[in-house]
Amino acid sequence: MKPFTVIAALVLLIMAAMHAYRAYTGLDLVVAGHAIPIFVSWICTGVAGFLGIALFFEARHS
Repeated sequence: MKPFTVIAALVLLIMAAMHAYRAYTGLDLVVAGHAIPIFVSWICTGVAGFLGIALFFEARHS
């Protein structure tokens, strides 16, 4: 297994979990004075989760 690929996959999955937690609990997120809607976190959860899982498959099959 490629160590960097595994680390990147873990980071992406942690980010996905953090976005899912934020979306599930409804925590407010304000960046530079702009409120970020909850649906953005659901989208980021899906994208980061997919990329993390894809990287695990990439690391395993290489």
